[in-house]
Parts: sequence; structure tokens; C-alpha cells
Amino acid sequence: MTDSTENPRRALQAVAYHDGTQLARCVLRPGEYFIGSARKNEIVIGEASVSARHARLVVTAEDALQLEDLDSANGTFIDGAPIAVVTLLHPGAAILIGAVTLCFERGRLPAAAVAELPESFLHPQRYAVGEAIVQGSTSTIYQARETSLGREVALRTLLPESQRDPAVVLRFVREAQITAQLCHTGILPIYDFGLNSEGQLFLTTRFISGEPLASILDRIAAGDAAAAERYDLPTLIGIWQKVADVLASAHSRGVIHNSLTPDAVEVARFGEIFVTQWTFATLFDRPGQASSIEAPDSLIMPPLTAFSAPEQATGQRTDIDPRTDVFALGGLLYRIVTLRPPLSGETEDALLEAALSAAVTAPARDELQPHFPRGRFPDFPAAVAMKALRYEPDERHQTVLELQREIAAWQAGLGTESDLGALWKQFTGLLQRPTEPNKTA
Repeated sequence: MTDSTENPRRALQAVAYHDGTQLARCVLRPGEYFIGSARKNEIVIGEASVSARHARLVVTAEDALQLEDLDSANGTFIDGAPIAVVTLLHPGAAILIGAVTLCFERGRLPAAAVAELPESFLHPQRYAVGEAIVQGSTSTIYQARETSLGREVALRTLLPESQRDPAVVLRFVREAQITAQLCHTGILPIYDFGLNSEGQLFLTTRFISGEPLASILDRIAAGDAAAAERYDLPTLIGIWQKVADVLASAHSRGVIHNSLTPDAVEVARFGEIFVTQWTFATLFDRPGQASSIEAPDSLIMPPLTAFSAPEQATGQRTDIDPRTDVFALGGLLYRIVTLRPPLSGETEDALLEAALSAAVTAPARDELQPHFPRGRFPDFPAAVAMKALRYEPDERHQTVLELQREIAAWQAGLGTESDLGALWKQFTGLLQRPTEPNKTA
């Protein structure tokens, strides 16, 4: 028998309906229940066809049910047949008390259906929470199981101290709203969102097994031969293209990621690529724009990183547009080629100075890496990255799609022969310029 004290949502209930209207509901425990229109009955059904004391229901310790008609005026019926003696009820039996339908339910579902479902289906706790897999500065991500569906999910909750900070709460809500509306295969879907029973803000999303792109690149840079073989440059460029697909889709919906780094790219175990960390996403005026709560500058200006565009370093929200993400994508491409970030600084002030001037050092052609195909320096992707990392937004690729097309040309075999034409000379020219702050053309 199911212990209803442990799981009240699974408690067996008798429910009376007439013409679609609920007339009575009674939680059933082992014992005897009289059914009728008189108030002294355990199950009171105030309907003209129901006698004062119409029938008797017996519930055994094993939740077996027996029903008996008590010489009622309009009869008691099981599956359309009138009963005169104590009759054992089978799951899903159609019962009439006069003209009133008597049903048995658990958690507002037919008891006969619930009997075939796993015990966890109507559990009061919707999620069985496992171990913490990511401990962030404001939230924790747990591996969890959704009890009703049995699927593995990633459950993210705000830390108690973070939930007391209005800015953190609003960023959390905005991130959930924007991410849920973007609907792209490269963005983890939001399954659930709200306040849990402890009053914590939470969201659940797809659980994936993988690692950040940053970790993969770090392993290659550290001399991991297996990583360099598995993730050679063409493979990494393929990952980069999938990341660019996500950002192009987001831009079409009026959303700028605004904080793309290799840590925000998750490479799943079977090759799926996800762009995460939409915490500082910002909106621009575009048809079909995702709606969310209004956000002051303090909510959407991300912390400075080695992939921050100059307009982000100035802290001016009005200067941020899709070309800010183009800069970050160029930085990601630069990191894939060179295995180092585009900007560097040992202190926060030094990093700020580098970001303000877009001081990106052009890769040297003798700077060979273990993941290069045939041991040759990839001039074309390096030059494209440098163009995307220009100081002036007008000098960068103007859209993600434009940036993608140039890399797609290299992937298709352009840029691998000695005679590359005027376009190739234009790009290689970018690599031959002085390694000063990347301001001038």
C-alpha cells in the first residue's frame, strides 16, 4: 500500500461528478465509508438521484475496494450493471451512484492510471538532486533527476546571499527569459523556472556530459597529443562555425550574447556544441526581438575578459551592437589558431588598457602549433581573426554571417593553394602589419 503520509499527492481519493461538476471529494484510508445525500455520511453527495444512505464503500489495508448498494432508490452500477451485494471493484471501473459518477483518483489523475506509473511520478519533490557539478560565484548547478519524467537535468539555484542582491536576481531572471525564447539547438533549453519549496530561484535545463572549449584548448597548449589529434584545427574551426551559427540566430532575434569566451562554449560528449552563459545578454532593436525585463547598464555590462571589445571596456552600453559579438568570435578564432587569448594583462588595469586599445598581437607565421594540419601555419583563419578583432567596429566584419562566409571559404579549400588571388593577399596583408594596438587599418 502507498503511504499517503509520506506522499500525500498519491493519496487515494473518491470523487463524485455530475454533468462535469465535482460534488464531493474524500481522501480514502482503510475503513468503511457510507455514501449518500445525508450529512451523516462520510461521502456526502447532494444530488436528487442519490438516496440518503445510498451505498457503502470498504477500503482494505491493501487499497482493495468493495462496494455495496444499500437498497437505494435509483441503484448502484458497476460498468453499467446494477449490484445488489458486496462487489469487488477492479481498477478503472465505471461506477454510478444513481446518476452521479464515482471515480477514484490519485493526485487528480485516475487511480487506475497512477497504479501503472512509477512511485516517483507524483512525488511532492519534483527533482531528486544529486551532486554539485559547477559551483559559481552566484549560483550552483546540480545534476538532478526530474521525478515525473525520469530524465536527467541540470538544476541551477541561486546562492542564498546572491538571492538577496536585486541585480543578481534580475540577471538570473533575464537570462532565463532570453535563453528560453531563443530556441536554437545550440542553446540549452529551459525546462522549468521559478521558486522551489525552499524559496530559492531555480531553473532546470538539459544535462549534458562534456567539457568547455577552454579546457580543450588548454590541453592542446599543454602538449596533450591525444587532444591535438582529436581536436585538430579543422575540427576546432567546425566547432567555431557552430558557435557562430548560434550567435547569428540570436542576432536575428535582437539578442547580443555580450560575454562570449571559450568557457561559454560547451563541447558535449557526442559532438554537440552549446553556447552558454547568457547572463549579460543585451537586446537591440530588431524585428522578432525576444522580450524580457528592462535592464539598466549595471545588469548587462559583463566583467572584463581577454575577449572583451573596446566598446565593452569603455562601459558604454549604447556602443554595444552585434559587432561586439563579432569581436568576441574573432577572439575565439584567434584563440583556436594560436592557443592563447587575444588580449592579455597580468593585472585588471593592464587588461583594461589592452581592451581599450584592442592591443592584439598578430600571430607569427613561424608560430607552429601541434593541431595545425600538415604542420603549416593557417594564414587565412589567422588573418580573418585579426580583421574581426579590429578596434573600430566599422573595420570588422559587419555581421556574423559575413565572418562565417570567409571562414567557410577556407574550409572549402580556398586559401590552401599558393595562388590565392586578391582576396587572399588582402587577408595575409593583415598579418604582415606591425604588432601594435589593433587600431588602424
